[in-house]
Amino acid sequence: MYQLLGAWFSDLDYEDITYKEVIKNYKKVTKSEEIHLLQLEFKEVLIKKIIDYKYISHLSNIYFENNEDVLKWLNEIYNHLIEV
Repeated sequence: MYQLLGAWFSDLDYEDITYKEVIKNYKKVTKSEEIHLLQLEFKEVLIKKIIDYKYISHLSNIYFENNEDVLKWLNEIYNHLIEV
């Protein structure tokens, strides 16, 4: 999950694309087994709600107010990730 956030979301300021487009592009170049593992990791984080929003902000280059804020965003990313 951290690799996805750091590698695929950190430059969004320069690219002018949506989160959904980022995930769509990621899924085009990633093996289905890796996507499945990533989905499981996201699901676990979202269920346990244990996350460091400051670290996620740093990785993704996106500002978050608190853990609740980042969990909402991660849920949105997860939903795009599980779309067929």
